[in-house]
Amino acid sequence: MSVILLNAFASIFMTGIICVIQLVHYPSFHFVAERQWQESHSHHVSYISWIVAPMMVLELGLRGWLIYSQFNWVTISTTILLIVIWGSTFAIQVPIHNKLETSKSEELIHRLVRTNWIRTVAWTLSSVLLLIGYTLN
Repeated sequence: MSVILLNAFASIFMTGIICVIQLVHYPSFHFVAERQWQESHSHHVSYISWIVAPMMVLELGLRGWLIYSQFNWVTISTTILLIVIWGSTFAIQVPIHNKLETSKSEELIHRLVRTNWIRTVAWTLSSVLLLIGYTLN
């Protein structure tokens, strides 16, 4: 399988994951009882990491290779989006999750849902650009 196809697969996979998280999982945090919060949140963070971390690292590595080997509008634009995704993850979402570790906060859950649109839109755009850009070649 080519690097281009693997990269598109990783991006599309992450688009699916982030859409489920954005539209289903994060909003469901509002319905977790206070007494079950820490266990529920800990479960989410632990197990979602096993899915997203390897794919995010794979996508980053593949994109790095593509920037090196195929410097074009597709790799430039999708790399910018990937930088936005990683920046949002570690500057916004991870700190919110860290604050939510100890206690449930409706305000923080609302902020998590609202700010996660950054990643949802960026991954969706990245997937669309990869599909359009590499099918035109």
